[in-house]
Amino acid sequence: MSKTKDGSEYGIDLNSCLIQKMSEELTTHDVLQETVYGWLKGTTMFFSATDMKNLTYGDFVEHIGCDASEFYFDANYESRVYIWNASDRQYARFMAHFRKNPEDKWVVYATGASQITMPDSYLEYLKNR
Repeated sequence: MSKTKDGSEYGIDLNSCLIQKMSEELTTHDVLQETVYGWLKGTTMFFSATDMKNLTYGDFVEHIGCDASEFYFDANYESRVYIWNASDRQYARFMAHFRKNPEDKWVVYATGASQITMPDSYLEYLKNR
């Protein structure tokens, strides 16, 4: 897992808009599914009103259990984008965007997922909130 708070030990350029390879270690669809629908409760935008607005890349690494597979800098949104790929589903991936907050700390701004199925338990959660 990352020895730094931004994964830069992989030799990535934190200002490059090109997709760069990071960790060779992959996670699983189940872990990504739990991250999206369990830990983050389906949240995709993180504003000051959410209790998750201060999550960092290190928090995601700790929860997912490995560093991201890929990284790029999104110049349009001035955000660092980390992508985790699943080993057991070819197109299952989760991405998290981080932007600097007023304290100059990189915190989660937005998340997105591709090919990560919604568990039945999340449907029950939505019905009962």
